Amino acid sequence: MATEGSTAGKLVLGVAAAGAAAVAVSKLASAFGNLTTGSVTGDSKLAAAFLNRATFGASDASVAALATGGTDTWFKTQAAAAPTPGGTPGYWAATPSFHLDWIIRRTADFKADYQAAVAAAAAAAAPGTTPAKVNLKKVTSLQFQESFWARAVTGDDQLRHRMVLALSEIMVVSFSGSTITPRIGASWYDMLSAHAFGNYLDLMHAVTLHPAMGIYLNIIGNQQADNDPSREPDENYAREIMQLMSIGLYQLNPDGTAKTDASGAPIPTYAHADIADLAKALTGWGWYSANPTAKTFYTQPGDGTDASSPDVQPLIAYPTDHSQLAKTYLGQTSPAYAGPSPTTAGGMAALKAYQIQDLNTALSTIFNHPNVGPFIGYRLIQRFVTSNPSPAYVSRVAAVFNGTAANARGDLFATLKAVLTDAEALNLTPSTSPTAGKLKEPVLRMSHWLRVSAATSTAAASTPGGNFSQYEDFVSPTALAQAPLEASSVFNFWAPDYTPQGSAIAAAGLVAPEFQAADVLTVAGYANTILQVIQNKGWPGGDVVTTYAQEIAALTPANAADPDTNQTLIDRLNLYYFGGQMSSTVSARLGRVLTGTASAARAPTAAQRAQVRLDKARNALMIVLTSPEYLVQG
Repeated sequence: MATEGSTAGKLVLGVAAAGAAAVAVSKLASAFGNLTTGSVTGDSKLAAAFLNRATFGASDASVAALATGGTDTWFKTQAAAAPTPGGTPGYWAATPSFHLDWIIRRTADFKADYQAAVAAAAAAAAPGTTPAKVNLKKVTSLQFQESFWARAVTGDDQLRHRMVLALSEIMVVSFSGSTITPRIGASWYDMLSAHAFGNYLDLMHAVTLHPAMGIYLNIIGNQQADNDPSREPDENYAREIMQLMSIGLYQLNPDGTAKTDASGAPIPTYAHADIADLAKALTGWGWYSANPTAKTFYTQPGDGTDASSPDVQPLIAYPTDHSQLAKTYLGQTSPAYAGPSPTTAGGMAALKAYQIQDLNTALSTIFNHPNVGPFIGYRLIQRFVTSNPSPAYVSRVAAVFNGTAANARGDLFATLKAVLTDAEALNLTPSTSPTAGKLKEPVLRMSHWLRVSAATSTAAASTPGGNFSQYEDFVSPTALAQAPLEASSVFNFWAPDYTPQGSAIAAAGLVAPEFQAADVLTVAGYANTILQVIQNKGWPGGDVVTTYAQEIAALTPANAADPDTNQTLIDRLNLYYFGGQMSSTVSARLGRVLTGTASAARAPTAAQRAQVRLDKARNALMIVLTSPEYLVQG
């Protein structure tokens, strides 16, 4: 097992690093904010800490830009940023259907590869013999992961893409265990991206009528049962849109705390009767078709060829499948249909208008419920800042969601800005508040390292399959235990109120959602994955590479004859990974390891010294990325 003081060519990991990472599973480590309220202008440490919460990780360029321009300029820039990785041309077009376009292009790539292979096999076959069989590679959810990771690592629209990840963990659909295709999943992510900075009511409409949600929670083909007492409309979506996406199980105060009755018990937000009638209001939506029939109502179409194909279009109304009964839920009643029969002139149009009104009323009723502001505010705070925000923090964010003189109710951009710029977010003080911080999501740990280390692709953006197209490893549950759109259920990878049973966290009455995905296997899997990728190993196709140019530059003294400048590297890691709040314990350990990583040669050559610096950078990163202090975001 490698230990501190290893010589060049070895990484500091083994059981020791896995054990260090495992500490994060046993307790919620303190955050390391100790920031000051106010602008980040001129302060690189504040800028880095802010970006580590708001984006997929601070980078040299992003820290410099934020520290120079300040948060107001940064938010304006992010609001206008196009959804394209690094502004690269050609293969990565900046379009509203960014992820779907990638799936379409990859489908064309695979077809072209197949045709070329068939031609090559035919040319190689001896006269009169059958050419070797060639299989057409099919696009899978892995190709969606390609587009996600390229945008996360190099995208200009960091805040929007980060918000989409958060929304995808609140309004959950998944490739896992469903018939959601790569095209439909990519289209779903594009839809979330389009609405990420918009209004929550508009987002609710788009979510409700998207084929991905239609598949996942049975909106598609959900038929009225007005005259059939033997069955009822499916209640999945009606239940989950309230429980998980808007108002929750219990009535809330404006600060997110539960309202209680005279006996101190929380007051339910709704009853089963509300779910049943809301389900009726949501019946009659099916697949898009230019010529809708009873079959197109529920039959999933095959993969289309472009962004206008039926499989990725919003659901359409099938009026005769919509309930015509009165519906009462959340304190309001929608009347029964009283228009002309759909079999008479104008009757079908009237029934369709009634169905659309039922949908609009249902979503508006939910949207205007007083729980929505604190409910969504709390969840966004958990996704971006801390697992256990104070009621006052939740109240301030909810007030912005509820509408101010500067923004309408449901303004997601204003709400997100309130989440990230609140005094509590900028003043995490672990020495006085052990509740601060959150376990960093595995995806965000990986993206953070890739961004700080300026990872590059070995293939050009214009090359089919190039520019970060090899991220298959990240889907493996033993690697990161998390991949976008791969949750095991509608409850996401972790529940917002999860707490490790029998832990100090539970004893303190705190929650730690991300710990639900942390166990011996996932912790070891993460540590082993980090060990591999830091060495530029484990990437399918060898597409991703990190040279550690900045880390090596930090180690290189101005005078070649002088010792390596180890402290400069420690300072760099402190800035970009810890926002300037690295503890003396981690700093001292890094110092020992960097000093102990040396060449065996008495008079090392320039090449040997260069190798030592590369190994120092890798060893230091291994310590940082598996330290509990890093794994818990402050």
